Amino acid sequence: MESNFEWITANGDIGIRFFHSIDDGGYSSPPHWHNDLEMIYILEGNLKVRFGDGGERLIGANELLIINSGTIHAVTAYPNQAIVLQVPYELLLQYIENYDQLYFVVDERPGSEKEKRKLSEFKAVLREMDLVYGAQKEGYQLKFDSLLLEALYRLQVDYAVRIGTEHIPQNQKAVQQIREVMRYLEEHYAEKLTVAQVAAHFGYTPNYLSKLLKRYLGLTVYQYLYEIRLDRICRDLQHSKVRIMELLPQHGCENYKSVSRLFKERYGCSMKEMQKRYEKEKNRPSDVWMRVRKAEMP
Repeated sequence: MESNFEWITANGDIGIRFFHSIDDGGYSSPPHWHNDLEMIYILEGNLKVRFGDGGERLIGANELLIINSGTIHAVTAYPNQAIVLQVPYELLLQYIENYDQLYFVVDERPGSEKEKRKLSEFKAVLREMDLVYGAQKEGYQLKFDSLLLEALYRLQVDYAVRIGTEHIPQNQKAVQQIREVMRYLEEHYAEKLTVAQVAAHFGYTPNYLSKLLKRYLGLTVYQYLYEIRLDRICRDLQHSKVRIMELLPQHGCENYKSVSRLFKERYGCSMKEMQKRYEKEKNRPSDVWMRVRKAEMP
């Protein structure tokens, strides 16, 4: 199963990717993976997920699927409604100790009443997040954040499995190498970096670094750098009225024409249009936040 890296852009007001998906079916994504942790909670209908190791899972109404960071997967959607939560890798590192040595497994058919109650309570937290974000009443961000931390707490305490480095498959070791490179690029993305500089920092040759990223991300070092830069620019456009020409240098971008082209390719609109769009959305009715999954995916 070939795969591509998927860059996930967070909701500007809560710092994670969260939406209520309504899908009429027929959608199928190519194999991909992302650094963020993804939770898909099906409310109605069905969704099939195929994994890079050849396995697959059909999830139905009131079932929850955790897609761990770095897991290659492809999605086939049947008519469904779902709550979709994608938690940024950086946030997971901040709140979950030794996150890179953990993965999460949720048993949808627990044997004991205690485990059934835990699972029911976990799903209830996700449903409350959905209600809070949908209503967006005063203080909703604080309430949403508290529920997110509650969900992460339950995930770590009830569903985490710790693995030793010696038990990690070879491809997972490569993913861990990539995570370190990603973290470095995300910390230094606004600087003038060369492939040789990044490779030297990790003791790699430029050729090895380039092949590593190309194989597992489907991107070159510079392409990934610009994914970060475009994402940071998009976030700032959601919250700031700063002039775009002043904003770009803050994110390591010097060529306005080139960045404008890349931004429009990625988001389907110009930076100015994006800025205006979010100004309008600040006053949108609270029920407009629901998204159709097909419209969310490139």
